Amino acid sequence: MSEKARLQGKPVADPFIIAAAKIKDGCVITKEALKPNAPKIPTVCQHFSIDCTNVQGLMEREGWQF
Repeated sequence: MSEKARLQGKPVADPFIIAAAKIKDGCVITKEALKPNAPKIPTVCQHFSIDCTNVQGLMEREGWQF
């Protein structure tokens, strides 16, 4: 969440999506990439041991074929 967005009171869904995945033992699907020491979704998920993948990873884990 950027400082500007926080100060403007803009709604931010990321923390709620991550928390829901933790509580429901789910998986977060995101287009963000893992960047050490950066507040990106995959980094937060890794810290809290939450399964996280991208769309391609979702398709592979679900066995989708096109």
